[in-house]
Amino acid sequence: MAFKKIVVGYDGSVYANNALKKAIEVAKCSEAEIYVVGVIKPLDFGLVDYITPTELEEYEKEEISKEEKYLKEAIKIVEESGLKASYKILEGDPSEEIMTYADEVGADLIVVGNRGLGGFKRLLLGSTSSELVKYAKQNVLVVKS
Repeated sequence: MAFKKIVVGYDGSVYANNALKKAIEVAKCSEAEIYVVGVIKPLDFGLVDYITPTELEEYEKEEISKEEKYLKEAIKIVEESGLKASYKILEGDPSEEIMTYADEVGADLIVVGNRGLGGFKRLLLGSTSSELVKYAKQNVLVVKS
């Protein structure tokens, strides 16, 4: 089976980097396009009561800036391998957002690492990979490091 459109979940972690390398390997076999996505998990609504709108806006800008930096680095890696790539920053539940985006672009493969950065701000991989395996319409490749 030749894959034509591959979505890669990326958060700048070693695990995500390994997933990106594997996606490039797979994409080279069929000259597939790679779509690199980062997901920003919104603040817990319980915390929103304790921060000002300005602080919330600052948080969002900072998170978007971090994601954009990671994703631009990933795009550079993909393009240096001779493949086409684009990136998108999503916001919400990581597995839901990745599946929705994969549907939107008509992807036939999703590639993720088995763990991500974790923590409060960024939950991209790990439990996300198991959700993707269970519910995604596309084939899912979970890269173990």
